[in-house]
Order: sequence, then structure tokens, then C-alpha cells
Amino acid sequence: MPRPLLLLPRFSADGAWLPVLALSAMTLLVQGCTLMSLGVLLPGIAADFGGQAGGGATAFLLAMSLASLAVGSSMGKAGVRPVLLIGVLLSAAGFALAAIAQQRTALMAGMALSGFGAGASTIVPGIAVITRHHVARRGLALAVFLGAAVVAGAVVPPFVAAAMTFWTWRMAMLFCSAAIVLACPLLVLLVPGDRTDAGPMPVERTALPAAIRTGNFLRIVLAMTLLQLAINGVLFAAVDSLMAEGLSQSTAVLAYSSANLLGLPALLMGGMLADRLGARHSLTATALLLAAGTMALLGVRMMDMAGVWLFVLLWGVASALPGQSGSMLLADAVEAEVFPRLLGLNTAIISLVGALAPLWTDQMRAAGGGYGLPVSVYAALALAAAPLIASVRSSQAEAG
Repeated sequence: MPRPLLLLPRFSADGAWLPVLALSAMTLLVQGCTLMSLGVLLPGIAADFGGQAGGGATAFLLAMSLASLAVGSSMGKAGVRPVLLIGVLLSAAGFALAAIAQQRTALMAGMALSGFGAGASTIVPGIAVITRHHVARRGLALAVFLGAAVVAGAVVPPFVAAAMTFWTWRMAMLFCSAAIVLACPLLVLLVPGDRTDAGPMPVERTALPAAIRTGNFLRIVLAMTLLQLAINGVLFAAVDSLMAEGLSQSTAVLAYSSANLLGLPALLMGGMLADRLGARHSLTATALLLAAGTMALLGVRMMDMAGVWLFVLLWGVASALPGQSGSMLLADAVEAEVFPRLLGLNTAIISLVGALAPLWTDQMRAAGGGYGLPVSVYAALALAAAPLIASVRSSQAEAG
């Protein structure tokens, strides 16, 4: 029903819902049309490029990760809107370039350009803006924002697949590019345009290096890296692992899809709990829940479908939450003026290291003769993150 929207607060110092909704819609479109649709587009692309399209996807993911390094600093210098707008235009232009590419080099260049633009216009800037301007209920606001990426993965790819069926993968990518260009620049206007490090005192040249060297930041980065490895290790192997435990392909895919779909309600509930209990307690509980959900994969053969749905429930909920409560914990642990830059650095580190998880899974599976070793290792990584998170203290507490 549209009427409750009339009760949303006007934008003020303690936050507003209109910018949250604009950022969420932008993320849904940009990530839905690019990142979330890659799995649908790659078979068609591979057919025209000698059966090899994985390099384009890798270029997209690496560029998206590297964009996180530049976004925080750029928003502090130029303001939020210019960075978002440039990111939107790059994501659309890159996809258009890839759509018309005839050589693999041009395809990879277009995908890298689009990945950089997606990184500059979605998660990192969105979290930075919401954390700064939506203090009162930032957990719920982040849930709405991050939930847009979950919705994007469910809603947009079927349209892309339909476009490929009626036309070609090239036309589907051009349609995606057009949708981004037509809708997202208008959404940028609804986002606060001030510099993210604007405050009563300018950011000193030594403030960022000093913040990076603090124990708080290092513990958060290490803990979030462990969690990202644990999540990625299961994310790309869950279906195969469930099939190895005796499930049919259709049942394994259903279980995997159900676990991912749980991310949306998990974000909403997790946001409210993080607002009430605090980010540190929430993220510590998430790490423990992720370890238990990962280990549930090993109990599938013994518990049959009960083990499957235990994995779906525990892992599906826990895997969605670190990006939400982890960002809140970082905001609590560092000074506000350096938060956007540290958020970008943290995101880049955990994304780049987390991208190694599928390769490590293959190596551990070969060494152990199955998924027992990698699943146990990823559960242990999630468990090891819990004491690191619990040892983080707020910047106010350290100052006192």
C-alpha cells in the first residue's frame, strides 16, 4: 500500500528514507542489470567468443573490487553525486562496449569498465551515505539498501533471459545499458550531495594512515576477510556439495536458491537487532551462526532433508548479514571523517581475498577427496572471526 510512505520522515540530520530508497533502486538496477545477470549472459557470450567468457566476468569482478579503493576518497573530495553519476555512466558505457565487442580484448575492457562503474555507484557509496545520514535507524536502512541487491538477483535476470530469447545477448546487454542510463541519473538527484568527509574540521593528511594502523581497523578487516572467505567458499560450491551428499540437481538448486532468498528477511530482522543490540554483538552472533550453518552441510547425509533445511536456514540467514553489521561496526570503531575511505579499503581487501575461495576449495577438495576438508576449514574461519569481532571497541570508548 502506498499510503505508509507518507509517514516517512523528511530528510534531516538524523536521516531520511527517500535517499535510502533512491540508493536502493539504483543498486537494484545497476547490479541487477550487470553483476546479477552475468550468469545468464555468459553462455551466450561464450558461444560467440570460442567458448570462453570467464575472463570477462573476472575482469568485471576485479574492477568492481578495485573501484572500492577510489570511491571513498573521491566522495570526500568531489562529493557524493558526481561519484555516483560517473559510476552509473561507466557501468552503462562498459556494458554497451561489451555488447558490440567483436574481439575478446574489447569484451574484457568493456566488462572491466562496467565493473568499475558498478563498484562506484552501488554498495560502498550507498553504505557510506546511509551510515552518515541515517544514524537513528541505520540497521534497518542498511537492510533495505542491501536487500535491493538480493531482489536484483531474483527480479532482473529473468528479464535479461527473456531478452536473450527474443533477440540476442548483445541486445539484452544494450537494453540493460539503456535502462541504467534512463533511470539512474534521476535517482542520483535524490541523494545528498555533500562531501562524505565534510565536518567541523578537515581530514588531516595523517588521519587516514593513523586510522589504518589502529587495532580496531585491523581486527575488523581480518574478521571480515575470514567471513568473506567462509561465505564465498560455500556460495560457489553449495550445489555441488549437496549433490555429493546424495541430492538430485533440482533439489540441490532449490535448497541453494532458498538459502539465498532468506537473505532479504534476514537483512530486515538483522538490521532491527543490530540497532537494538549493537553491531558488535550482532556480528559476533552472525559469525557463530555462519560456522554452524556451514557445518550443517556435513550433516546432510546423516540427517537427510533435515540437514538440508538446517543448512538453508542457518547459512541462508548468516551469509546475508556481515555486509550490514560489519559496516555498522566499522562506523562505530573509527572516526566519522575517515569512515568512507576505510569502508572502501575494507571492501576492496575482503573482495579481492574472497575471490580466491573457489580456487582454494578446488585445491582442498582434491587434497581431501571430497568436501569434508573445505567445509570444515570454512566453518573454522567463521568461528575464528567471532573473538576478533568481540574484541573491537567503539572509537568513543577508546577516546575515553
